Amino acid sequence: MTSSRSPGIWQRFCRLLKPDWMFGFILFVGIGLLAVSIFDPNEVRPGNVTPFIKIIGAALLVLLISYIATYAAALDRRKLEDYFFQMMANGAIVAIITAIFANMVWLVFEKQFGTMSADSLVAILITAWGLGYFFYRFRGLNT
Repeated sequence: MTSSRSPGIWQRFCRLLKPDWMFGFILFVGIGLLAVSIFDPNEVRPGNVTPFIKIIGAALLVLLISYIATYAAALDRRKLEDYFFQMMANGAIVAIITAIFANMVWLVFEKQFGTMSADSLVAILITAWGLGYFFYRFRGLNT
């Protein structure tokens, strides 16, 4: 006989944690972090650009570039085999996670390493994407 109990609080909470909600939350966290980084008191900015205009411009730029990247990924997916696309996508996930954690470690040791430049972060992303791709290429997608 099955129990007719209603789901517990934890089960209800887990049902709400869908990828759409999580990525929506991450989107707003990212925009918030972008806004906070724009209010850096050490930054030299022209007198006619207010932080509010810079936040709006940066958010629109991120949305535009994300749209273009999404469209380009759709073009790649139509022209490439699915296995190759999955390797590229999994390599990109490895790159993003690596960049996030490398940045966190770098911030912990900022006094010893100095401030991370954008060039360093891009180099970490590109290297990690390549390593992630080749890891999945040699080991397969099911590892």
